[in-house]
Amino acid sequence: MSEACIFSAGCSELADLVRTYDWTQTPLGPLADWPQSLIFTVSTLLQSPVPIVLLWGEDGIMIYNDAYSVFAGARHPKLLGSKVREGWPEIVDFNDNVMRVGLAGGTLSYKDQELTLHRYGQPEPVWMNLDYSPVFGADGRPAGVIAIVVESTERVLAERRLRESEELFRTLAQGIPQLVWRAAIDGACIWSSPQWHAYTGQTEATSRGWGWLDAVHADDHAAAETAWREAPVSGHLSFEHRLRNAAEQRFCWFQTRAAPVRDAQGRIVEWLGTSTDIDDLRQFQERQQVMVAELQHRTRNLLGVVRSIAQQTMAQTGPGETFRERFNDRLSALSRVQGLLSRSDQEPITLRALIETELAALDAPAMQARIRLHGPVVRLRKATVQTFALALHELATNALKYGALTSEEGRLTVTWRTYRADDGGGRLLVEWVEDGLVLRPDSADAPPRGGYGRELIERALPYALKATTSYELGDTALYCAINIPLPDGEAAGSPA
Repeated sequence: MSEACIFSAGCSELADLVRTYDWTQTPLGPLADWPQSLIFTVSTLLQSPVPIVLLWGEDGIMIYNDAYSVFAGARHPKLLGSKVREGWPEIVDFNDNVMRVGLAGGTLSYKDQELTLHRYGQPEPVWMNLDYSPVFGADGRPAGVIAIVVESTERVLAERRLRESEELFRTLAQGIPQLVWRAAIDGACIWSSPQWHAYTGQTEATSRGWGWLDAVHADDHAAAETAWREAPVSGHLSFEHRLRNAAEQRFCWFQTRAAPVRDAQGRIVEWLGTSTDIDDLRQFQERQQVMVAELQHRTRNLLGVVRSIAQQTMAQTGPGETFRERFNDRLSALSRVQGLLSRSDQEPITLRALIETELAALDAPAMQARIRLHGPVVRLRKATVQTFALALHELATNALKYGALTSEEGRLTVTWRTYRADDGGGRLLVEWVEDGLVLRPDSADAPPRGGYGRELIERALPYALKATTSYELGDTALYCAINIPLPDGEAAGSPA
């Protein structure tokens, strides 16, 4: 482009301003007297789309292009033709150094240089990429300095916000108990938190890509891979798997979830996810399922027992008050057993506790001097307790109504012991002995020779508990023996 075009009207805003400016009021003098090197330099910068300013002479008279005028803000157009030290007084020391180095033939370059400028009347921090080079005159000596000025404030602040955001994310990720990670769209790990490394024993390097899968239980690989294949389609990721606990050398259950990170077009570019320890929850759920199944089993059994009690009692008494009384007594005994069973996890059921509970319910402690209990600590299985308790209830009820505890001379002795049978298995022998019975066969209070209690002992216990039993009622004594298998671990402690 010719010199005439550059300085003619309409080429650009700054070309018009340069052409019409009264340069006679500056050290540069009239435009017609400008040296060729100055005209060439001004012609070049006016055509450039990059912000460029020329600082000519010792005072650094400013001539710039349209792009620089945007950077100058409200100081344009007063900056044109002014001395650089006066045009930018807030950075006079900075520009003194620029002029000193440039006019000495040196160059300067700054990357993201922070300066505080007053472009709009108020101080504001700005960041710039600045490149300064000398401009030589006809005599071959530096006559001015040309500066390429590219503001990087927006980028610098964006990068700073990004760094702050990433630091905040890392602080948050490192402060929560979950294992946090970032993954590519296909599930390849991009970054994993220190919690992941501490838990799995993996490093940042070994967990990258699909290396994280090495910490997952081999049986769960297929589920993990399937979840990742489906995630880009469904837009969400959630699956459960076992993860290696490096410190404890075992696998624990985790729930992994992730949210997609999308670009401006809504496309998934990566995933941000967490893996949460749910091992305790899984164990609790498994125990709960076992408990529910056991509860259902117990309920069915309990209903069967209640139905049997009702049928047997009705067969003995027929309908009426006697049925109501005996049926309620037996239901109360059953209820007491359920109370013991409900506390069995915290308070194991022992044979002594079972006997004492039944005697206490029948007010037998008032006759404590005539009752003797002796035997080792024997813990009973839950499956054993219910039928055994009903048999004890019948024995205790008969002792109070018809047997040894009806007279001052009567005595009740209950002893038990454990031993090894010939086949090597453990057994429990319980002996219920009543002495001092006063039998009146013709009385209405005579003890029953048969009935529900005896049927429980002689038929139900052998069937339900694989017991062998003996029931002998004489004129002055009652002897009942119950011998049941005793799995290892049910007996503990010394005689009590």
